[in-house]
Amino acid sequence: MSNLLLEQGRIPEAQQVLDLLKIEELREFTHSTTTRATWTTDGIVYTAREQPVADAHGDLIAFGQTLYECEQTSCDQIDSLLSQHEQLTAQYDQQLATFASAMRDNRYDDDLFQNPDNLSGEAQELLEANPNSVLIYPFVTDDKLWLLYATVGSVGSIEIDVTQADLSKTVQRFGELFQYGGDLQALQATSQQLYGWLIEPLEAALQKNGIEHLIFVNDRVTRYIPMAALFNGEQYLIERYAVSTVLSPALTNTTESLETADTANVLGLGLTQAVPGFNPLPEVEQELDAIVLSGGADTTEVYPGQVYLDDAFTLDQLKTSIADYRVLHIATHAAFVPGQPEASFIVLGNSDRMQIPDIETMERRLRNLHLVVLSACQTALGGEASDGTEIAGISAYFLETGRAESVIASLWLVSDDSTSLLMQRFYELLASGELTKAEALRQAQLSLLYDQDTEARLSAARNASLIVQTPEGEPITNAPELAHPYHWAPFILIGNGL
Repeated sequence: MSNLLLEQGRIPEAQQVLDLLKIEELREFTHSTTTRATWTTDGIVYTAREQPVADAHGDLIAFGQTLYECEQTSCDQIDSLLSQHEQLTAQYDQQLATFASAMRDNRYDDDLFQNPDNLSGEAQELLEANPNSVLIYPFVTDDKLWLLYATVGSVGSIEIDVTQADLSKTVQRFGELFQYGGDLQALQATSQQLYGWLIEPLEAALQKNGIEHLIFVNDRVTRYIPMAALFNGEQYLIERYAVSTVLSPALTNTTESLETADTANVLGLGLTQAVPGFNPLPEVEQELDAIVLSGGADTTEVYPGQVYLDDAFTLDQLKTSIADYRVLHIATHAAFVPGQPEASFIVLGNSDRMQIPDIETMERRLRNLHLVVLSACQTALGGEASDGTEIAGISAYFLETGRAESVIASLWLVSDDSTSLLMQRFYELLASGELTKAEALRQAQLSLLYDQDTEARLSAARNASLIVQTPEGEPITNAPELAHPYHWAPFILIGNGL
């Protein structure tokens, strides 16, 4: 039964062996006779249309950058480059047309499904707002994994020879190994397999073209993967790139970034005491105290604002206060029940539960928000479901149009201690005014991985130096207590990463 569930990508249910829910497969797509770029151990095999472009520019990512730069200056080659772009786009669209019916018939139960047909157009604004970035869309089918990708000037796809069943089993194993104190060597080996499918086919082009930020639009079981923790045998992905996720390029507002620490303000809400059914979170008070500068003798924190703890953290207090703040930071317990919004909730400080309908009804109060940080348990995954369709969890309800622009949420149960430290460092780095939200989260994660403070990470970011050196000049090889991905990898940034 468990294997059958895994073959359908239903990872949480496979672990619980729940009732089997039939999920249609996408055989029509993989049986298509249309040929696309295929990944081999020797690199990407391009199609007849792609090969001349790749020969002239090195790869499709390089071509996209060349076209974009030419458009900014109206260079002499603009007409030729645009003609090549039109041919590549037509081929991409033709390929997607081969599984249009499969998407319509088999993604009906996935409210957050992003139609890959929209990537060629809707992704451009997002990519232009994030220089040196690539949008990567792992599209899962029954018999294949497809890496669809977009740059500021091109789109492409790569066929990966791995079935949904094999991908699901590997993702499940990856998740099991994230348990506290789990076998790090085994975790890295499993992670390296996923890296080989999701990153390695594009890696040479990413490195050659100076790509710094990977933006994922994940599909099905790939939504369970903390991309930051993918391992290439020597480094985690977060050591080489800033990583973020979007639910949809079209719904991602990139018109602004968060203001400086002098003008942005934080509403901090937290639970420290035990409430029925939930353990106390003793580190929450220190977490919020270190982040929010609330006046009086409080002078060491990084953002101005107000904190409400325990019995003062009520739904009425949230509603009354939220319109005046740019950042909402909630540190508590939470749970997401897929398919049952009325049963999903965030635990309030007075033990009441804020449910999804409560978020929906206060929509107009959320219009001023830029960032929501859900420093809570499994706010992005949150429970048993089918095959990844539920992964956005509670965070998705804060990202509806007209609400917050970005959310930081967790994929699994998190440690109170390491979460508190990670959050404090994220805000300290963000308050420098030198880093985007995506880069600030990345450097905070690296601070735990490398056992370095925020000053060391900020200095490294300024110097584009990702590997911290010992006084003797050798890379750090020991594994400090918080270096295990369990401590730093669960939190993901969804939405506007600027």
